[in-house]
Amino acid sequence: MTSRCAGATLLLFGVTQVWVFAQPASIEYDVKAAFVLNFTRYVEWPPSRRTAPFHLCVLRDNPFSGRLRAVVAGESWEEGPLDVVTVPDMRQAADCHLLYVPASADGVFAAGRALLNARPVLTVGEHERFLDHEGMIRLFLEQNKVRFSINQRSASAAGLQISSRLLRLARTVVGTTGTP
Repeated sequence: MTSRCAGATLLLFGVTQVWVFAQPASIEYDVKAAFVLNFTRYVEWPPSRRTAPFHLCVLRDNPFSGRLRAVVAGESWEEGPLDVVTVPDMRQAADCHLLYVPASADGVFAAGRALLNARPVLTVGEHERFLDHEGMIRLFLEQNKVRFSINQRSASAAGLQISSRLLRLARTVVGTTGTP
């Protein structure tokens, strides 16, 4: 990744806080979609999973899929296309590179999480207990700002390496030396 792209991405993380604060609540999911896209740039998948197309999946039918499609239009990953796919249940999630779990689907995720054990699928969700269910990145609103927390232990167990830049931007990081 070029330093210009990295700088623009870091700027997005900082500016996003202003957008959510200054705009109606409906913008929240546009901002979350931008975060999801940027997470793909700060996570390293094992060589066996660095294949295009990159599958950005959303668990269960949800309006977030459309917002995510709009944000990733024209973007690429590893010089290949990004593909947004809705998966009806956890059995289809094993083929995803990234799985977004809306709060309404957290029970489905928690019940089927074992199907992803040791699979390099970055899981991003919204539910307040998402990290407790071995999710990897939780997006949430705090004082009208989109924030995120990371479960480093879950990401490492799946063979994913999260950039130290992303870890520094996280509100909290679980599972690193000196943390619970």
